[in-house]
Amino acid sequence: MSADRETNHDMTNTDIALLLADAADGVEIGIAPTQAVIRGGRRRRARRWAVAAGAALAIVGTTGTVALAGLPGGGDGHRGAQVATHPPTTLPDSFQAEPHNTTLASGFEDGKEWNVSVDVWDAPRNVAEAQAQLTAMTESGEYPGEIREASDLIGKSALFVSKTYDGKPSLLIHQMLSKGDRQRGTDLVSGAGGLKSSSEPTRLVVGRIAKTAQQVTCTWKDGTSTILHRDPAHTYLNNGLMQAIRPAEGSPDSWFVCLAPKGTSYDTAAVTG
Repeated sequence: MSADRETNHDMTNTDIALLLADAADGVEIGIAPTQAVIRGGRRRRARRWAVAAGAALAIVGTTGTVALAGLPGGGDGHRGAQVATHPPTTLPDSFQAEPHNTTLASGFEDGKEWNVSVDVWDAPRNVAEAQAQLTAMTESGEYPGEIREASDLIGKSALFVSKTYDGKPSLLIHQMLSKGDRQRGTDLVSGAGGLKSSSEPTRLVVGRIAKTAQQVTCTWKDGTSTILHRDPAHTYLNNGLMQAIRPAEGSPDSWFVCLAPKGTSYDTAAVTG
């Protein structure tokens, strides 16, 4: 993030476009979630997570899903759309116009390190906070494609899930949440994809569940499964941060990451305790 962000707020549309282009150059296209299902609970319905990746950061796309070239339903979105920006005013000390970052899991495979993390941006309460956050999002490269102007952010938090493999980052999923939008009971929203690239089998699973959930079971295509429990100690093993259920700072829900063994792929995930 730019070191002079606090003092230089006179950003033009050209400035923002250049920042987005720089962010896109440094990020590879990430995996597309192939599973997004709420299982059980009182909101038993299908839900799609919005997908975003490096090349799509400069696209102010259609509401909901940002279409990516080469992915199902791909397209150019609304490439000509402009986002209204204005210099932010003085903010109260209680508002953080930067994301909360939490590492959800990490490990090594084939001698290469990988990790999955989530950035959670607080919901702005007014136009001044929203404008400050929009500027910070633009500079960081984490831009929600459905946002047209700063006021669209008011009352909504933003989630960005990223993966890094062998030092190469990719933005996996983004989602906007309104106040009160959280998981309850056995609700579960999950996305699955390849660990190293989008062309690989869907072995990596990232999910969001209720804070009351104590156990998640990831079932693989070969009939085996991985059972995850809560990890209050944030335990690191020889192979990295243990795959488990853990909170994420700023998020109303808990999160989990599970990785299928080599030779198989994702089948289902469910809250089982």
